[in-house]
Amino acid sequence: MHKKKYIRSLDELGRFVVPKQIRKDLLLGERQMLEVHCDGEKIIVEKYDNLEPCFITGESTKANHTFAFGHGNLTLSPEGIESLLGQLEKFKKSQTD
Repeated sequence: MHKKKYIRSLDELGRFVVPKQIRKDLLLGERQMLEVHCDGEKIIVEKYDNLEPCFITGESTKANHTFAFGHGNLTLSPEGIESLLGQLEKFKKSQTD
């Protein structure tokens, strides 16, 4: 992870853009929740573990893993990964038959 500092300005609504490299390093997607709080004069922004649901099963657990693909992310539970692998194996077999 980069230890580089970034300078950003707030727009008229108080928003700022999280730099692309930080979003990439932390796997922050479009709908990623962020926790914001202050500590004295510091504003702390942290990735909020909102337990993204599995794309296949819909489960929201800490065992889920988010994979980054191109410009998007895919969250899968262990069961979702197994299901997807099974489906991919079936598809691969049907293409070779």
